[in-house]
Amino acid sequence: MPTEPARSPSLSLKRSRLIAALDVRPRSLGLVVAPAGSGKTTLLAQYAATGCGPVGWLRVVPSDAEPARALERVEATLPDAGAGLLVVDDLHLVEGTPGESVLLDRALALAREGVRVLVGTRRMPPLILTRHEFSDSVVVDAEQLRFRTWEVERLLRDVYREPLPADDVAALARRLGGWAAGLKLYYLSTRSQPLADRRRAVASLGVRSALSRDYLTRTVLAELAPDLRRFLVRTCVFEVLTAQRCDRLLDGDGDGDGQAALEELERRQAFTVSHDGGRTFAYHEVLRAHLIAALAEELGEHEARAWHAHAGRLLAAEGAALEAARCFARAQQWPDVHRLLDTAGGDVAVRGLDPWSDVLPAWFIAEDPWLVLADARHRINEGQLAAAVPLLRRAEEMFGGEPARSQCRSLRADVTAWLPDGPHWRGHWSGWLRTATRRHPMVVVGEAERLTGAADPLVRAGALLLAGHAAEAARVLDRWVPSDAGLVGLACRLLRAAVALAGGDPQAPTAVVAVGLDADRSGLPWLARLARAVPALSGAEADLKEAASVVEECDRLGDRWGALVAAGCAALARSLRGGPDVEEAGRLLDRARGVDSGVLAAWSQSLLALAAVRARLPDAEVEVRRAESTARAAGVPGARVLALAAGVPAGPGRAVGLSAVHAAAEHAGLPRAVVTAWVTPERGAAPDTAPLTVRCFGGFRICLDGEPLNWSPLRPRARAVARILAMHAGRPVHRDRLLDALWPDTDPATATRTLHVALSSLRRFLDTHLPAVDGGSLLHRDGDAYLLALPPGSSCDVTEFRLALERASRPGATGDPRALDDLRAAVAAYTGELLPEDGPAEWVVAERETLRRQAADAAAQLAEAALRAGAEGAGAMAARCVEIDPCHDAGWRLLIAAHDRAGNAAAAEHARRRYADVLVSLGLDPAPAETVPAGAMVNVGRRIPPPRSPRPDPSRSRTSSGPPA
Repeated sequence: MPTEPARSPSLSLKRSRLIAALDVRPRSLGLVVAPAGSGKTTLLAQYAATGCGPVGWLRVVPSDAEPARALERVEATLPDAGAGLLVVDDLHLVEGTPGESVLLDRALALAREGVRVLVGTRRMPPLILTRHEFSDSVVVDAEQLRFRTWEVERLLRDVYREPLPADDVAALARRLGGWAAGLKLYYLSTRSQPLADRRRAVASLGVRSALSRDYLTRTVLAELAPDLRRFLVRTCVFEVLTAQRCDRLLDGDGDGDGQAALEELERRQAFTVSHDGGRTFAYHEVLRAHLIAALAEELGEHEARAWHAHAGRLLAAEGAALEAARCFARAQQWPDVHRLLDTAGGDVAVRGLDPWSDVLPAWFIAEDPWLVLADARHRINEGQLAAAVPLLRRAEEMFGGEPARSQCRSLRADVTAWLPDGPHWRGHWSGWLRTATRRHPMVVVGEAERLTGAADPLVRAGALLLAGHAAEAARVLDRWVPSDAGLVGLACRLLRAAVALAGGDPQAPTAVVAVGLDADRSGLPWLARLARAVPALSGAEADLKEAASVVEECDRLGDRWGALVAAGCAALARSLRGGPDVEEAGRLLDRARGVDSGVLAAWSQSLLALAAVRARLPDAEVEVRRAESTARAAGVPGARVLALAAGVPAGPGRAVGLSAVHAAAEHAGLPRAVVTAWVTPERGAAPDTAPLTVRCFGGFRICLDGEPLNWSPLRPRARAVARILAMHAGRPVHRDRLLDALWPDTDPATATRTLHVALSSLRRFLDTHLPAVDGGSLLHRDGDAYLLALPPGSSCDVTEFRLALERASRPGATGDPRALDDLRAAVAAYTGELLPEDGPAEWVVAERETLRRQAADAAAQLAEAALRAGAEGAGAMAARCVEIDPCHDAGWRLLIAAHDRAGNAAAAEHARRRYADVLVSLGLDPAPAETVPAGAMVNVGRRIPPPRSPRPDPSRSRTSSGPPA
């Protein structure tokens, strides 16, 4: 069976975001459509290597235009199994032939049979555009394939092993437009050269296109008729092309054939694209640089400048002042450039310096105030705040008019507020957020509300996160839909995605990647870098490594805040998994102090205390006291909880210490699981000695002697079978249930065969890595059912949860103290939702909801029992109930009652507000919650109902039983 073409792994970067985007559903196609050299074949090969079953690879050749030969080659290339992956590459070579129709018809038939089909081509096949069966196809285009700046940096650093400074990386990405072949050609032409020569090669890309000339001539221009090639060369003076512009430039009127030429170039994927349905077009940066050089060679330097000036006059008459100014710059007519910049200077400052850096000499940029201001904004967007301040001062001095000078002053005040020891300027949300990083973030929010009437939602959410109230911050962000699609909107999306990622949301990584791509498109590289660092919150080793790379990049650029946040994400993630080490925490503390952030310094000090305790340093207790004092002084309840958790003593006082930690955590709004991970185990305590542990709550893992298994050798379907069997460990799962869960739309014969393949590979994997049970495999077959059998002494959290609930609900157990112990065991076993990595898969959703409801009910019963007996812990257990199930009506009432009984009015009021927020989010009236009288029983299973239609009239009278249920 043919496989994918041989690739050189050492010369390609894994494009994880594109592999995820290319995930093809049954009964559809995946298409990669882009010009030559965009990396289509490399992406197809990387997707095929992700373990999606047997792979057949068909590289189309011109002779496949003959239908019989095309069909014969497809059949010979099919995967061995009924399901798998078929890759059809270079389909454009048979465009418009009968062979193309045969290939696509057969591809659709195979997709219906369960084969996943991917097609690589330079042009979208017209057949696909006219057939509804392909309407839901997954398409990855040239824009998605374009290497972003951070991908270029990673390619040079990790793959080619010849890194460049950050400014040169940005210039290389800009001048090559992220073109994969251009990056490869750059590497081959500069390989093993000194850094100075490699940097000069980057600079020369903006002047000549010799690097890519042969490639473009061979793969793009050679396919075009002479009149199209001439059209390309003559119209390259425009950044944005329209039929009218091209006709006027070439003929002097607007009735030529420019539209037909542009549409033909786009159809041929000749590095020509339109993003608005054919009204405007643009040439790829690499092609345009090549064409500009060709224009100079064809006409001579003097005539080429005159041609640019001619285009500039047309653009100026049209009102496109900035594009006209760049044409005049290529013509070296500097007075015209100055004149146009004076009329449209505000747009220059907003759009930044990038469009000008390759067409204007440094001396010209330095003498124009609008370009100096644009340079300052460019530095700000890069995170280089200190470097932007003198540029802003200089621009202010150069401007003659007050409006522009005022703009410079305002921007400078905003920037200097974020510098160490900068002024406490609160001109808008940025100033308030900066103040919140210094100390007492929640007090700052109150002050903002008092002075401005309402705190900006971004300020409120940011302050809540700084204080440690992650869940409350998420609620603020969920309620607010920002109208700003720029910085504010992107920042809100990143904060929300970060909270979801830390909470284990399987959709969060995709959301973070989307923010990073949008930030890159919006010209906000500092935010794009943070989007690369935020995934470190998951704790995955690859994400932690990427965060470390972001820290290094920020340090090189002088982005001190970016380095602090990236390092903080990694350190916080490690704190939940046995880290960080003392040196890492100490460096983080130095970074926080270096930017004058008392709040982040408090967090860093607590992380340092945790690291000192875990490393058993002699002065660990001193570090804990210092951390708690710092957190109190800075008004950061979350950091104080971390310090308290680190300082929980061993021995007789441990229970009291744990109680204080959980009480503080409840007040701070921190999840119990996070606090549990921070508490240092008691010295001498016996670790979990179960030889084999199966965990499905909070994420799937099987550990042998504490070491998790590496599941990467198994394909995704085999891993899914393992998760289904694990959630029913010790109980048989019928074959039909597995088939319905994983292959619902596949014919029974094919699905059964695929299941047997998955079970066989899973059995081999388990037998290789895990001990046998009674001399046999852990994977047992019982007729038409299968079960995961565990050896004696092993444990499974779902099994323990179910058994504990069964014991607590046995006849006669009511009132038995042992029943409460069983409920506690059940709540302790429930460490998160069931198999979150499987998202909304139908086979897990119902079971996940059942177990979540049972865990919340168990916590509510414990809270009620403690409240009735007047014992401690009622509030903590009620908080655990609503953490598990935010719509648990009885849990909210118990939480409010527990705080009222304890005399904690502030906490009770906070719980009431949160309860009301839940009701409002469901479309219900936030009626006052009634406390639970002493000795009374509540309906533990009661939940807040879904919203009714129509919504109840708030003016109607209600009984004292609270909100409708």
